[in-house]
Amino acid sequence: MTQMNNLDLLPKKEILSLFMTCGFPNVNQSKKIFDEILSHQPHIIEFGLPFSDPMADGPIIQRANELALKSKITTQKSLDLINKLARNKKNTSFVVMCYLNTVRKFGVDKFIKNIKNIVDGIIIVDLPFEEESEIKKSLSKNNIHLIKLISPLTDKKRAHKLLKGSRGFIYYISATGITGSNKLDYKEINKNVKSLKKISSTPVLVGFGIKSKKDVLQISKKTNADGVIIGSALIQRYFDQKMDLNKYLLTLKKFIKELKI
Repeated sequence: MTQMNNLDLLPKKEILSLFMTCGFPNVNQSKKIFDEILSHQPHIIEFGLPFSDPMADGPIIQRANELALKSKITTQKSLDLINKLARNKKNTSFVVMCYLNTVRKFGVDKFIKNIKNIVDGIIIVDLPFEEESEIKKSLSKNNIHLIKLISPLTDKKRAHKLLKGSRGFIYYISATGITGSNKLDYKEINKNVKSLKKISSTPVLVGFGIKSKKDVLQISKKTNADGVIIGSALIQRYFDQKMDLNKYLLTLKKFIKELKI
């Protein structure tokens, strides 16, 4: 029996999505980090599947990928970890973020079978719209939403195509470039978010470069976005704490509490 998809139950505003790399900094500690994140019941947790060449990710997430791969994380181990965490997921939506090569290498059907009734959505960063129909069909059949990434460089015509029948949420990339970038231009973000909202009623979440409670509040006040995605800033704190897991977990707890506005 297909379960309810938590992404269909997202609130109307102030959605908080937290990204973390599976297997970071190693397989055992990764579970403790995700347990901490899940204990705060954010609206969404994005699980990054480590990949050797993560083009869209900045140096912080790349470093997390390297450590995870060094600790011998595999796609299967990542999916097993997500499966274990799902026992306490409650209303939190689980979203997998990965690259197409990972899914193909694992086997599309096998991958979907592993995440069915556990994962609510998937972001395949480098899946071209022109090649998505088969994967999208299989995902839809299993009640998993294919989440779309839209950047400031996506023209209107393409955005219309990409967002036709979109479900879950729209991942709006606030800056051209890589994750963890610096300056947020709220005026520009708001202009682009507004035009996306004319195309689709799916919630728009802003990611890339959101690092603090202040950024979250500004996005909420100065733009029409429905929420934020935070990844690099969560991971960076591990390195700030000199890779000391216990100190990191305490910092993480404090940071996530601050982010909930």
